[in-house]
Amino acid sequence: MANELRRSLCVAFLAQAFGLLPARADEAADAQAQFTTSCGVCHSVDPAAPPRQGPNLAGVFGRKAGTLPGFKYSDAIKAGDWVWDEATLDPWMENAQGVHPGTIMNYRQRDPDKRKLILDYLKTLKAAP
Repeated sequence: MANELRRSLCVAFLAQAFGLLPARADEAADAQAQFTTSCGVCHSVDPAAPPRQGPNLAGVFGRKAGTLPGFKYSDAIKAGDWVWDEATLDPWMENAQGVHPGTIMNYRQRDPDKRKLILDYLKTLKAAP
């Protein structure tokens, strides 16, 4: 019996470690709450919603910077030659103006754990079809 329990725990641990099990519901809720607290005033994530002070972030992962139709980007972002992904969004959220001088976004999230929650949430969002 003890061996079966250990084996089950080991399998569950490995499955979670390799991403074979879904994230806990409370982790997803924490990520969404962090996004709402940190970003939700300026950004929408509803694919059908118009931009707010910032562009709509539905489907932001994989999108070329400054290309969402209907949003007036700063010249610094319009001239950007990068795609939004974890490597570009993480430093952007930490200090947008430090990474891309001339941008308008003033928000800074110094806490890497909070940035990770936001990134995890953004990865789940799909663009409008």
